[in-house]
Amino acid sequence: MKNKYPLFLKTYKLILYLHRLVQNFNRDYKYTLGKSMLDTGWETLDNIISANSVPNNIKAPSIRNVSSSFDKLKIRIRACYDIGLISHKKFGYIIEQEIEIGKMINGWLKWAESPNTSVCAHT
Repeated sequence: MKNKYPLFLKTYKLILYLHRLVQNFNRDYKYTLGKSMLDTGWETLDNIISANSVPNNIKAPSIRNVSSSFDKLKIRIRACYDIGLISHKKFGYIIEQEIEIGKMINGWLKWAESPNTSVCAHT
């Protein structure tokens, strides 16, 4: 059976990966930047759930909230990398996930802003 919510699943898997990374942060960052990064990841996932639950013809503003929270998440991830909390190899993997998720969000937003949105099923 094909997954009905691929963006949700992809984001969820990224958050789980980030949880494993934060476990290894030193105490100075685990409960500050690490927590902020994880909280923002969960906020992004919550926004995806919310956007999936609104009618198609008013979905675009909710998807913009998803995009905004995802941008905040990317900034926190970048800060973790720049500080040295995430290795180059792990950051490379995260960037690949970010690119894929970003494309999914942008495609969803384009779909939601199209004139035929009200007759299609939600993403």
